[in-house]
Amino acid sequence: MQRRHSETPRKTTHHRISLQAIKENCTVLFWALRLAFHISPAVLTFWLLLSGLLALLPSAALFYSRQAVAALSGFLATGRGSFEDIAAPLVILGILLTVNGLSKRVNGALIYAVMYDRYYFGMQEYMMDCIRKVDMKTLLDKEFYDDYQYCLYRSGGLTDLLSSGCVLIMKGITVLSLVVTACTVSVPVGIIAAVCFILTLLLNIRFSSRLVIDNIKYKPLRSKAAYYSGEPKKPGVAKELRIYHNQEKILQNWKQTYKEMIGFDIRFDRARIFLSSLMGGCIYLSIFLMLLYSVYHVAQGSLQVDAFLTIYLLGENLSDSVKTLSGYLFEALRGLQALTLQHRFLTRVPQGQTRLLNQEAILTTADRQQAFSDIVFEGKDLRFSYDGKKEVLHGLDFQIKRGETIALIGSNGSGKSTLVKLLADLYRPDGGELLFYGRNYEDYPEGSVNHFIGMFFQNFYLFHLTLRENVGFGDLKHLKEDSLIQEALKKGGALPLLDRFPEGLEQWLKKDVRKSGMILSGGEQQKVAVSRTHMCDKDILIFDEPAAALDPFAEMEQFRNIREKTEGRTAILISHRVGFARMADRIFVLDNGNLAETGTHDELMQKNGVYADFFRSQAQWYQQEAN
Repeated sequence: MQRRHSETPRKTTHHRISLQAIKENCTVLFWALRLAFHISPAVLTFWLLLSGLLALLPSAALFYSRQAVAALSGFLATGRGSFEDIAAPLVILGILLTVNGLSKRVNGALIYAVMYDRYYFGMQEYMMDCIRKVDMKTLLDKEFYDDYQYCLYRSGGLTDLLSSGCVLIMKGITVLSLVVTACTVSVPVGIIAAVCFILTLLLNIRFSSRLVIDNIKYKPLRSKAAYYSGEPKKPGVAKELRIYHNQEKILQNWKQTYKEMIGFDIRFDRARIFLSSLMGGCIYLSIFLMLLYSVYHVAQGSLQVDAFLTIYLLGENLSDSVKTLSGYLFEALRGLQALTLQHRFLTRVPQGQTRLLNQEAILTTADRQQAFSDIVFEGKDLRFSYDGKKEVLHGLDFQIKRGETIALIGSNGSGKSTLVKLLADLYRPDGGELLFYGRNYEDYPEGSVNHFIGMFFQNFYLFHLTLRENVGFGDLKHLKEDSLIQEALKKGGALPLLDRFPEGLEQWLKKDVRKSGMILSGGEQQKVAVSRTHMCDKDILIFDEPAAALDPFAEMEQFRNIREKTEGRTAILISHRVGFARMADRIFVLDNGNLAETGTHDELMQKNGVYADFFRSQAQWYQQEAN
């Protein structure tokens, strides 16, 4: 009794979980359909209607084939009537068979290709609109970050569901209409066909659901294998592997991950083969039973030849439709699984309201110059924390004036990049005030301040595109102007690349997409990225570690070019090196999230504080380089 009592709750819990899963799937399905109609109602409506119409062709062909065979067999048996009496059913049958044959070209691959542009990119746009409402700190939180990355990676889930769903609807209606047609010929045959369809559908749902879950588990393995196989290909990594003699360790890790991937692939393929075999067995057993029943009753004289032929063709059409259901059911469930994770993420992650940009909130350059003082940025007791617990910036007070060049100095982890992200409106402060031209950032729509700032961040990205495009993206309206791009390359220190590149500005960068692409060193990549920033004509420029990959002399040349570019503009130059600081109008020294010192180079050297220690210790680098 005790054991029986303890087992009952388990069954109840399992039952409740199943109902909960069904409810969630229905919720996600309706959400996906609403989203699809919002993105492009015409495309979805067209393919749903076309799928429904094409689904009726096989049963219509069966109906007219029976009529044609009955009329023809009667004419041959009795000799009564004329050919004109059977001409109409034959012509209609011929048209239906022709159209039915052409309709088989309308498959999931075609529908997916047509829907891809609308719903893949439409889903990406929808996800980004939703993510814009989420605070960036929240997205970087470990609770949401992996889900956030997966949601962006699986933007094709909606297209998978819709394209596969159209095929499933088409084949589902086809099977139902075939079952109805079978019942008009023989009720037992219709029952056999219905049982076959229901059984294979249940088998597909059960196994496809398991395969979808296994496919999700496969993703970490694929990512790990890509890491171990791709890491040694990166410039500089192969050299480090040889120096530290850890090639064998990387190779062993890759082999182990690859072995796990192969094991998964084998299990996955076995499950698909087993499902296909099991389903094929059900189908052919059903066809065998239908034909056996038909042959027996034809021999007994209770079924005519036209009925036998109809049942034979019914089995062939049923087999084709049910087999098609299998593959597309898996794709539809895979798309539904991706949409479920996206829906969970968007439901769970805290979202605010997107504040739209408006003319009153965003002031033009002329308005700013006339209406406000010369102070561009101002911080008052500015505080910030990424996780809401540990402060990264502690009570900063500062002012940055129009046309002033500020050198932001500090060791790694001192808060330099964090401060810049606040100024660029990528984050909002947790405490104190941050002002832009005399107005609190909270008075501006979120993300709008950075429209006035040209930025280079140390974590830059080069695109798998031409050199022209990689630089020209800094100001798209001048993308075709060679002279401006070459001038930007010169200021960024990347102009010598044109002498090395066979195709000049049209040279493709990176080999991931094109084998003819050029691989750049870390310093060359940084120069190209800095050149991109030199393309913009913003009043405010921020350079975060623009020379981190350069030697001290190349670094100084880089900062001379930047100083020339920023003449008359407001500029903030960030580096953990201090050699360039003498070029700045003022220097801000950050130490453990505190603004330790401010002043010119000479003033801070006289103070003999943090900056002076930095400068003297790093001066040895430049002396060694000179020697």
